[in-house]
Amino acid sequence: MVAKPTAYLRKTLKIEGFETKLSGSNIRKAIRRSTGLCINSELWTGIPDYCRFTTALDSANFERALACIVQFKKLVLGV
Repeated sequence: MVAKPTAYLRKTLKIEGFETKLSGSNIRKAIRRSTGLCINSELWTGIPDYCRFTTALDSANFERALACIVQFKKLVLGV
């Protein structure tokens, strides 16, 4: 699935000595560093600000990936 993380772009993420203003090119690093989840950034998709999420996982890994996305949402948006 390819999606634009509009709600996260230009938001600031601050965790354990790491701070960045989120963009299409650095959101992959931010998600990986804060949750351990690896996605593909705009560099992979070739579409500015769009990321790729792979959903072809077994159910346990899919649930873990969803938990990481929820964790990232809480860190960035506070929701």
